[in-house]
Amino acid sequence: MTPKPPPKEMAAWLRRLDRAAAAHASTRTALDELVADARAAGVPLTTIEKHVPYSREWARKIADEVDGRRAASGDSDPIPAEPTASSTRTQVD
Repeated sequence: MTPKPPPKEMAAWLRRLDRAAAAHASTRTALDELVADARAAGVPLTTIEKHVPYSREWARKIADEVDGRRAASGDSDPIPAEPTASSTRTQVD
């Protein structure tokens, strides 16, 4: 059995885990949106799967979910293929 750390040490570890989990969730959301945008731009799912940690089928499901959320919120326009100075979304290269 792993020994339990003292309360201060445990609290420090839990704060680090919370920060890492939040960063991961944010990055995952950005990646999912880019998958949807790439598919909407015509990039084949078989090509997308070679550049992300998702299978073709997972990429399709993720893109469908993102597209559904965007349609429900009225934000169905994907990120432009060529970023412009007026683009409000963050581009990840």
